[in-house]
Amino acid sequence: MRKIVSIWAFTMLLLVAPISLYATSFQDLPVTRVTNFGPAVRVEPHTIEGERMGGIIVNGVVPEVTGSEILSEVIESIIDARTSSGIGTVELSYNIVTSGRFATIIFLTESVTPGGARSSRVDTLNFDRFTFEQVYAQMDDLLGSNGLAIATDVVNNFIAQNFRNMPRISVLGDDAPFYFINGAVHFVFNRYEIAPGSEGIQSVPVQRRNLNRYFLTEGDYHINVENHGVRMVPLRRLAETFGYEVEWNEDTLEIELIRKNGNGNGTNGTATLRVNQNAYTRAQETIPRTLEAAPEIINEVTYVPISFFEIILGIHYNISADGTIELTTYRYVY
Repeated sequence: MRKIVSIWAFTMLLLVAPISLYATSFQDLPVTRVTNFGPAVRVEPHTIEGERMGGIIVNGVVPEVTGSEILSEVIESIIDARTSSGIGTVELSYNIVTSGRFATIIFLTESVTPGGARSSRVDTLNFDRFTFEQVYAQMDDLLGSNGLAIATDVVNNFIAQNFRNMPRISVLGDDAPFYFINGAVHFVFNRYEIAPGSEGIQSVPVQRRNLNRYFLTEGDYHINVENHGVRMVPLRRLAETFGYEVEWNEDTLEIELIRKNGNGNGTNGTATLRVNQNAYTRAQETIPRTLEAAPEIINEVTYVPISFFEIILGIHYNISADGTIELTTYRYVY
């Protein structure tokens, strides 16, 4: 009984680690260890006391699954990875979060070396609670094909707002731990990963309602065969979709994009370009950028290479196997 109480206290210590600004604290999550998923699959706690795995002594509470070989194998692989090397003591615990058809098992690992050095780690297993297949952030039902790129931007914005001396992350990988709850995908970071160690474990949400996603099919753009098959997309249509005004100067063939503010009024110019000139200038930059192709007019519609929207405007895009282009931006709310 004393062992279970100590593990529960350890879990709560991690769950209430301080989170800043719009990151959501783990203390908002219910501590759940027993869950039924339909009539066949059940997750319940299994207590480990003093079990030795190589040079590691393992204590704690881990999830035991009946009815799903898929979940059991992934859980076993996570536990093995956290107890398979080194010497010292490892304390394990977990929490289950469910939201709609999605479920997450959050694993908490606290390692202590013989010298007393402590480290903590979070792993997550996300799955569909009806099919028990693993779930990834870039699924259409979560963040879409640009999800990790958008999430990277959101996390770096969080770091810049809160921890100015911490380095930015380059890109989130497919294995980045997260959980889904209340309409947001929360990416989880260990101590020291994106914040000073005193700040504890961080959880940064990417709100699905703040995503602006737009799709172009093959009939909406054309291929520039003279420039290695680059996809040329309609400038005005996409720019206005993502909140830009497009101003056209017929005398100079120059186009200026102006970003709208929250009241719908234009602010400073964001980008300028000229038809038939491969020279794209971004706001605050004096040296134009060269892309795969120059802007061109076809049937009174101006087309630009798809890379214009990512490199010049910062709008992420992905091209699927069937030729569909997905473009995504994120609206920050403070």
